[in-house]
Amino acid sequence: DWVARLRYVVFDEVHCIGEQEGGVQWEHCMQLIPCPFIALSATVADPSVFHNWLGRVNEKKELAKVSIIEHRERWNDLYKYVWHKGELRPLHPFCCLVESSVRRNGMSSDLTLVPREMVQLYQEVKKIIGPNKLWDRLSPKEFFAGMSFVTKIDSRNYEKQLKESFLELLKSNTLQTEGFSQLTLSLQQFPDLDLSFSPPPRVEAEASDLRNLTKETSYLQAATLFNLCKDLDKKDIMPAIVFNFSRKEIERMLKKLVEELEKRQETKYMGSEDARYETKRINERRKAQYEEKKKQYQQAQKMKASSKQEAKAARNDEDNEGRGAAKAEAVDITQDMMMAEPKEPKDIQDEIDPEFSFHSAKALGVWQEDIEDQIEDARKKGRAEAWMIEGLRRGIGMHHEGLKKPYKDAVEILFRRGYLRVVFATGTLALGINMPCRSTIFCGDSLELTGLMYRQMSGRAGRRGFDLLGQVIFLDKPFVKIQRLITSDLSSLAGEFTLSPTILLRALNEWETVQALEEDSALGRPSKDIARCLAPVFALPFFQSKTAELDTQVAYHTRFTMEFLYKEGLIERDGTTRNLANLCTHLFEAEPANLIFCRLLSTGLLHDYLAQEAKKVQKGDRRTHLTVKLAALLGWIFFRRRLPPSVPKERLHRKKHLPSEGCPKLPPLTPRIRKEIQRYNLQLFEIFQQFAYAVAVTRKIGETDVTLPNSQRSFRHKLDERGQPFDANASFGPELLDQLVKYKARSPFSALAGVGDQFRSPIDLCKNCRNVLHLDLNAIPTVACPPQGVGDESADLEETNSWILDFMIHGQRKYLWEDNGINATRAWKMTDEFVQTLKKAEKALKAFAADGDIVLTTTAALAKEMEAYHKKG
Repeated sequence: DWVARLRYVVFDEVHCIGEQEGGVQWEHCMQLIPCPFIALSATVADPSVFHNWLGRVNEKKELAKVSIIEHRERWNDLYKYVWHKGELRPLHPFCCLVESSVRRNGMSSDLTLVPREMVQLYQEVKKIIGPNKLWDRLSPKEFFAGMSFVTKIDSRNYEKQLKESFLELLKSNTLQTEGFSQLTLSLQQFPDLDLSFSPPPRVEAEASDLRNLTKETSYLQAATLFNLCKDLDKKDIMPAIVFNFSRKEIERMLKKLVEELEKRQETKYMGSEDARYETKRINERRKAQYEEKKKQYQQAQKMKASSKQEAKAARNDEDNEGRGAAKAEAVDITQDMMMAEPKEPKDIQDEIDPEFSFHSAKALGVWQEDIEDQIEDARKKGRAEAWMIEGLRRGIGMHHEGLKKPYKDAVEILFRRGYLRVVFATGTLALGINMPCRSTIFCGDSLELTGLMYRQMSGRAGRRGFDLLGQVIFLDKPFVKIQRLITSDLSSLAGEFTLSPTILLRALNEWETVQALEEDSALGRPSKDIARCLAPVFALPFFQSKTAELDTQVAYHTRFTMEFLYKEGLIERDGTTRNLANLCTHLFEAEPANLIFCRLLSTGLLHDYLAQEAKKVQKGDRRTHLTVKLAALLGWIFFRRRLPPSVPKERLHRKKHLPSEGCPKLPPLTPRIRKEIQRYNLQLFEIFQQFAYAVAVTRKIGETDVTLPNSQRSFRHKLDERGQPFDANASFGPELLDQLVKYKARSPFSALAGVGDQFRSPIDLCKNCRNVLHLDLNAIPTVACPPQGVGDESADLEETNSWILDFMIHGQRKYLWEDNGINATRAWKMTDEFVQTLKKAEKALKAFAADGDIVLTTTAALAKEMEAYHKKG
């Protein structure tokens, strides 16, 4: 048992616990580990909340106390630029401040300035407000007077007082709106980049307001990329990582840059009559030198052959045996020192000219053999295209999750060696991989680029122990986006409600295994230790709520989930697992698809469906093949994508690689399968309604239930001291009270509409339940449930995207964007996850299905076909 051998665990980038994708795994790992740990992160706003939760978890497991260590300083500062009109323009962080927001909320806690920005801020504010006692005391000459040298701690203290005084100027209205606007404009007029330690000369840049920057796409043009990289090279602020979340765009950027370098080199050597003449002369001179060396080599070979004959004769000379052996030895040594066979030279225009390459000549000189081996491995094992290999030779690479491992390994190794100095990357280099650089460049726009992700990516700039400054460069970013990234505050960690039927089923399955091993005396550690580690999962979720009774909710959630699993036939009355429980837990990452998949298997509907479709298969019509039919069915439940009802069917303008007929809508399920899914949704929803009611009745409706969340205005929820407004003998009073809608689980505000505790849909339940419990729509594992309500068994399911069926028909991932609205990055990830899920399902089915079972064989065939299409793409 490898868990029993654990002695220490290091969790890096623990802020990932707050992400919707993958956060559950982080939380459960921290709850389940049986040993001490170290949790690391550089982007947590308030670590005390996280620390307190970890402390309670360890206390529950009876482990050591959790300590917290905080460092609030970077090893080097970050200097920000905008690439604007073909040059790097310094971007002062205070240019990005929004006056109304600063006056109301202050500044972000991690908005830092480098010393030159501090001095500039002081000078520009001084110009605007004139003599001011509060501000004048921050004059660098006075503040640092008497110091022989200024340390980083001194500069941070100066920065702190500078920002506090700035906020005081705003608060006292010394710095008014007009002055604030003038300040943000004047801070943009800054000297050109100079990395020397002497004060840079003042250069009057062309007046242009960076606040007018809009989103552009020049980063996809070869000339822009070439000029930017050349400028970084000239200023000696490489290596650089160019971040863009679109895989398609970074591939295009790399290809364009490589082609531009080749084109410019071709122009240099063959672009004019004079250039061609000079190139021809150089090549002829190289050829002549090669012929001369070749002739010398051939003569040396003849001498070597002659020497061998002489040595042989000397060895055969019996009278001079000792002298002959010595002569032969001398001849051999002489020949070993002979020149190697010269290689035929390349034409100079076919070589890589350093002027049109960004590789490090120094690294090439030190690691040449290793570098060549890495590039060759990327070409052969990584199956990289020719332009990708040419990029590596010229010091340029790319990194995203869709690339083959040998190519990615080569990029990582060559970058760390210092040979590669430009890498285009998606979020794969944001965390977890050691690839520090001098500059990070942000281009393209994506919803994934949040304030947290920006800090992770920009944190790559500035190599500890090598660079005093790291550079952050914005390319074609709208100023509004830049503002949001720089001024946004770090978000506090917040977990999700992670309990689900599959998690409980996995815990029951694990405990059953533990008991079996304990009976056989084969358990690596005491069962009590395992029980203590399992306890926090069902007692201490990381999710926090100000109003919900989480302890009560978790307990009731576990009780009603047990009821659901029992009704699904996955556990016995005593909690032991049965039937398809192993299959369900094996596909835990695909919940709720794993639950409905097991139901379709246990009811026999999936077998019946494939058996009927097998009779209709036509070899010449791929759309009738069983693998395609199974893909159409699984598309409703595995990695399902909702489809808005208003999406029209667009007419396609291509003749080949056509999608399914109803694209982008999946064809409807058979009536029997649709009814079964509706029955599943209805039964599950009824259990969750009972769960909500059971939690709600544990606490009477009180003040918190009738208080509005924003205004905090509360309303009366019961009769005051005057009692009922009716006479004791009045008949109207009792009749009115009898007609009032009774409710306990529904919010009083929602109940004003005249509805009680009968909810229409999961959305209705999550939005309108009382704040005594917290419900998240993702925690109710329904499948294709329409938002208007669960409905009856004859109702339609919510429309679903046909992406998986279309991919199985034409096998071209590039058309998923055009037909289904799924970009290349997302499409690759979804197809990869689908293939892995099919493989897991196949493996689990083999454990209990008979040989030749139609579901097993069709799933295996589908996994094979999907994987082939996925690799081909």
